Formats: sequence, structure tokens, C-alpha cells
Amino acid sequence: MAVQIETLKKVKNGLDVLPDLYRYARLGFDAIPEDELERLKWYGLLHRKQTPGFFMQRLRIPNGILSTRQMRAIVSISREFGRNTMDLTTRENIQLRWLRIEDVPEVFQRLQNVGLTSQQTGLDNYRNVMGCPLAGLHHDEIFNAAPIAQSVSLALLGREFSDLPRKFNITISGCSHDCAHSRANDIGMTPAAKEINGYRMLGFHVALGGALGGTSPQLGQDAGIFLTTEQALPFCRAVLTVFRDNGSREKRTESRLKWLIREWGMPRFMAEVEKVFGQAFFSAGESLLIEHSGDHLGIHQQQEAGFVTVGLLVPVGRTNAEQMAEIADLADAYGTGELRLTPDQNILIPNVHETCLERLLAEPLLQVLQPHAPGALRGLVSCTGRDYCHFALSDTKELSLQVATELAALIPAERRVDLKVSGCVHACGQHHVGEIGLQAQRLRLEDGTIVDAFDLFVGGNHQQLATLKARKIPVDQLAGRIAAELAAMDGE
Repeated sequence: MAVQIETLKKVKNGLDVLPDLYRYARLGFDAIPEDELERLKWYGLLHRKQTPGFFMQRLRIPNGILSTRQMRAIVSISREFGRNTMDLTTRENIQLRWLRIEDVPEVFQRLQNVGLTSQQTGLDNYRNVMGCPLAGLHHDEIFNAAPIAQSVSLALLGREFSDLPRKFNITISGCSHDCAHSRANDIGMTPAAKEINGYRMLGFHVALGGALGGTSPQLGQDAGIFLTTEQALPFCRAVLTVFRDNGSREKRTESRLKWLIREWGMPRFMAEVEKVFGQAFFSAGESLLIEHSGDHLGIHQQQEAGFVTVGLLVPVGRTNAEQMAEIADLADAYGTGELRLTPDQNILIPNVHETCLERLLAEPLLQVLQPHAPGALRGLVSCTGRDYCHFALSDTKELSLQVATELAALIPAERRVDLKVSGCVHACGQHHVGEIGLQAQRLRLEDGTIVDAFDLFVGGNHQQLATLKARKIPVDQLAGRIAAELAAMDGE
């Protein structure tokens, strides 16, 4: 597969498929050659075997911040062309489904009209850049890094990095809680301080090489440097350049940044990055991170007195046009026309004045997308699952909701569980960093029946990987087993 993809890219850069994309829109799906189906990923269009003839579209929403106008444009696309379906993702993003190639030009135009794009959100490109969902609002924020995350997400688009050896993930946060999960990314920036020329400067520490998929999951390693805020964008460009020019292209399972760092070692890698960067890096300063294991659900006081953010649970991120249209209405009525997406597949309404809070909490939609959900559901994350992904071994979204609901009846309602569920080894549900992690399997029973089961991982978080505790536990036994593991963790 590695050779096939690399050959495809040498024959024709993925970005060059755009004129042909419009031609295929006139001619229909059957006119698209197989290699061009791969190239369409450069514009965020991913064809799935489960939905032949239709595309999933992955958007680019930097730092997960969008306006209600942008959300309504997404809603209109979902309603008219996407069977009302959409998913909120672990990259603070939105995926649309059931799009026909004939409708793509209109979809692109509607996105462009509101300042959105899906360019370079698939295959060997850098993906949506994440940040703290409460950037600019959180009382524990060191500084607002959202403008930096937004600039990095958009400034490097184009030919310069349209042919990476593999996909690339970046997160940039000025929040002390690392709620954008820095060590699960290829580049993870978190707030730090350093005295430079007699002045205390705020900036970033950097972790490199995080990647959770495959059989060798790895959290990002400390790069040992301090960046000023102005250096964040050129640093990302330098790292991407070194990765683009030196990363392995022989085997796709060993082509992520972590493999280049393993081969070279961090000192050599950083020396090469420094050459491209053009000046010596500052040594590491003082990390400004504090321990945090919460989420963004419920009511959060903002920096400005009298205002709060209301975080709503969207179970496993699966939603629809009607819900998101109503969310936009509520954000206009009670907030300031802004929405925030989270790494846990949920959504926030910021800038709600406390005098309006009671009325907002009484709205019918908030009885469905609950701000005060049971603890077993609060930390639940699931990958796409078998209905849309041919790698998944089960319908992870439905099964994870089933398990979490059963678990909620077995544990105290206030006990938050960081439960992360993946349908395969690719770990899109991030099960390696869950307090409880589940990876889908299939189990043959003694009578020959094959049932859904999961491998159980325990003790993970975004600073350490979970440990495999048991293999192939049938779904109907999972809630009880997880409750027992949680009781052991809590010393009960």
C-alpha cells in the first residue's frame, strides 16, 4: 500500500485533482478512476466501502471554534445533501456523510461562503489543528492560544506540505489543563514560561511524535525547548519540512513522525529542525500545566464576571442536522452566536449571561444533550464504527452507549469514567489513553456463535498509556467487569 500511495502522489499531486473533481461532478461517480478516489481525500472527500457511491466529508474547523452562521451552512449541507447525518470528532471537528459527487461543487461553495474548507483533511496532510475548547474564556488559562492554532491550521495549507509521508496532527493550547491532549499528537504545544533577557516570557513547551494507532502506540516525547508564541508557526513549518523530506515512505504502518524520531533520536531530529528553523532554540523553561482529569460539560465560569459556558453531551458525537440547527438557535438566543467543539465529541455554548442560564437549562434540547450527564457517559468517546468504517469490527458507537448506560446503573452517578472505545487497532477512539479503554474483537463461543467482544485496557490518561487487562470480554459482561475495575481503582 505504501508504494501504491507514494506512486499515486508522484504521478499527480493530490491538490491537482480539483479541476477533475468538478468534471466528475458533471459526469457522475462511475467516471471516477480508483486512483482519483484517493486523491479526492486531499479535499476532504473520503469514499467508504459501506456507502458505495457516497462520500464522507471531513471539515477543517481550527481550534473547534465556529460561528452559528457557519454551523447553519453545515446544517444546510447535511439536510439537503447528507441525509441529516453528522459526527462530532475527537479533533474538534465535524464530518458529514452521504454526499454525492454531483453535489460537491455546491457543498464547496456553501462552505467557502462562510469561511470554511475541507482542504487537506485526508490522507498524507496535516489535519485540523486543535486547541483548548475554552480558549479565551477559561479562568485557568495562561494565555489565549486559539489565534495561533487557527493561523497554523490555515497558513500551511497548499503545495508545501501536500505530500507528507503520512498524516500529521497538531495541537496548540495556552490552557493549564492540557485539555487538547498534547501528547497524543505529532506536535503538542502546552503553556510554559521562561526568563529571557530579564523578562518573563510566556510561550510553549513542545512534545513530539505522539500517535496512538497501530501496534506501537506512543505518547509524544518532550523536545526540551521553549518557544515564544511568535515562534509557534515557524516551528511547525520546520518540523513538517524535516518530516516531509526525511520520513519513511516504505511502509505506511511505520511512516508517522514517531518512527523518524525513533530512528534518529530526539537530539538529531531537533538539530535538523533547528537548521530549518534558522536560529537556536531556547532551552526548556517552566511548565505551567497542572493536573486535570475533568471535561467541558456542565457550567463553567468564564473570565468575564457574570458569563458562563454551557457544555452539552453529544453521546459518542453522533448527531443530526436538526439538533445542530437548534444548537445554533440557542447560541444566538442565549450567547453571542459562537459554538465550540471539544476533543470528547461534545459541544459548548459560550458567553451565556448568568441571568439567562436557568431559561437555557430548561430548553427541551438540553434534556437530550445533557449538560449534567451521568458520570459513566461524561467521558465516553467512540470511533466511527462498522456502519461507516470497513476497518471496524463492530458498531462501536451503539455498543459503547449500551455499555456506558449499563455501567451507569452500577456506579455512583458522580463517578466520572474516561471510557474510550475503538473498533480496531487504528485506535481512532483513543482507547490507549482511556481510564477504561476498549478495542473491538470478535469472539467465537463454544456453540460456534460469533459475538461482539472487546479487549479491556485500564489506567490510561494523556500522560500514560493504558495497560491491556483482559482479552475478548463479551459485551454483555463488560459493564460488570468495568465496574469491578473502577472499584479496585477507587480502593473500594
